[in-house]
Amino acid sequence: MIFSDKRLLNYSQRLRRLRYLAIGFLLFLLIPIGTLLYFGFQQIEANLLNEYQRESSNLVLKINRTLYKKLTFTNTLSENEFDYYQQVYNPLTKQQQQVLSPLTSLRYLQLNNEQPIKGLVGYFQYDSQGRFNSPIWPEPISVKDFSDNSFSGANTGDSSEQVSNQPVNSELAIRKKAAIKVYQIMSQSKAIQQMIERGYDKKNHYFNIIFDIPDYFVFYRIASVAEQSRLQGYLVKRKPYMRQIITDILEWRSFESAVLVKLQDVKHSGQTEFFFYENISNGQVKVSQPLQIDSRFEQQAIYNTKLQWPYEGYSVSLSTHSLPLTSAMIYSGIFIIILIAVILFACFGFYRLGVKQLALGEQRLNFVSSVSHELKTPLTSIQMYSQMLKEGTVISEMHQKKYFEFIYGESERLTRLINNILQLSTLSHQQQNVQPQYTPLAVLVDIIRSKTSSLIDKHNFQQNMFMELSDSEHMLVLVDQDAFAQVIINITDNAVKFFDKTQINDLSRQKINFIFRQHPKHKHLVQLEIRDYGEGISQQQESKIFELFYRGGNELTRTTQGTGIGLALVSELVLAQQGEVKVERRSPGLAMLISFHAKSESVSG
Repeated sequence: MIFSDKRLLNYSQRLRRLRYLAIGFLLFLLIPIGTLLYFGFQQIEANLLNEYQRESSNLVLKINRTLYKKLTFTNTLSENEFDYYQQVYNPLTKQQQQVLSPLTSLRYLQLNNEQPIKGLVGYFQYDSQGRFNSPIWPEPISVKDFSDNSFSGANTGDSSEQVSNQPVNSELAIRKKAAIKVYQIMSQSKAIQQMIERGYDKKNHYFNIIFDIPDYFVFYRIASVAEQSRLQGYLVKRKPYMRQIITDILEWRSFESAVLVKLQDVKHSGQTEFFFYENISNGQVKVSQPLQIDSRFEQQAIYNTKLQWPYEGYSVSLSTHSLPLTSAMIYSGIFIIILIAVILFACFGFYRLGVKQLALGEQRLNFVSSVSHELKTPLTSIQMYSQMLKEGTVISEMHQKKYFEFIYGESERLTRLINNILQLSTLSHQQQNVQPQYTPLAVLVDIIRSKTSSLIDKHNFQQNMFMELSDSEHMLVLVDQDAFAQVIINITDNAVKFFDKTQINDLSRQKINFIFRQHPKHKHLVQLEIRDYGEGISQQQESKIFELFYRGGNELTRTTQGTGIGLALVSELVLAQQGEVKVERRSPGLAMLISFHAKSESVSG
């Protein structure tokens, strides 16, 4: 098995890496030029989009103006024109003269160029008593006329009797049919029926719109005729009315690429109409209403807004497949792609290097602080107790023995700390004195028991040894005994040190298990699991636990001793013995998994 080399870089390696990055930075001095090209490309694209947006804004502005002009144009209709007969003053005879209203003309109801309002269905009027009439028919229309398909005209007056004697396609029959159609459609408007029931108290001589009849616009006003209030207006099909306006205006626009215009009734019916604008040969423009919409032309949004009063229930949006590319944009794009890749690589490299250097500097400061504390505290105690013993102030032999044991224990801890620092320094400079040899597994078990027993007993822990190997008596493991002992001591010391007895009030968890087993994936490896039952670590700490100087928690609030080099040294020592170490979070606690090369003694003989 080939393990990845995760050793600390020495000074020359770090210097070499820094030189490479510095050379790369010098090669990327053209970044300002790339930045200028990038922003230039963005500006070109933004200008092109702004141009399309201005054109779209002018389009919507023209639509609003046209709709408003058409609405205000109908305000010029006289109140008397909504009757079949209109009283006109004759200056020659100085008398009132009865003439037909201009709105009685049938040509206004035909879909041709002479129609003043595209999609017009007909005009209507309700008197103060709610009776309906249309200027195109001289008599009021009622529900009784619905069933009269032959237009017999029973009980409808002389005009109806004339209709009964006329063919179905005669002018009178067409007039009455048109008037009934308007009446039938208008009867579907709840707003109109409510106004009829409540009365026309409020005078409004300017036309407004009602949208409560699907597919139709109801333009209405409340006028005063012969000192009586009347509800007047006209009925228009929505699609032809809006379609003609938008088509006519689109034909005079100038977009370089194909544009999709979407007109949606977002407030009432939810219906949507699409208009497709495209340039054809010879600079001509074609506006069509496709039955199927290509979704590609909805990718690049250009403009979206609502129409002005009284059509605020409608929204207009323009989109296209993509904005047309200019030659400047193409060349800029090529340079931008190259330079962006360079910028990202350089920035990422220097960012990572800077972060690591800053983190390393902070960790070194913490290390100095930790080492100072680790040295000062025991040295102060040793100096105090040794001075007391020297001066003979301690007479009791029991206290003298206790002080001697304390001085010995603290000096032993200082020796381990100094040895760790010296060992780590030696390994980082690749001046290794680790020489692994195949050692019997039983010897390793004895090393574990002898090196950890005093530490475990001192803190009232329990040591458990488990052997899950079938041929452990003849197993040889490739280790350096001194390095192996230092690894075991550091891990055990770390497990005992970070076991918070105040938080974990459970004596059954004050134990450390040492388990030898076959590696789950590689038969030529032996795995040693060192398991504790403390608080464990977080997922973020798991990835950093073997980093040099790393210590979990805050340096200002931490209560545990240590310098942050113990587990880093463990990683280096295991690598020096051609092994591998990793950490696994358990519930509860933590497991250190150390793998070494191994072989059977019978095979070696």
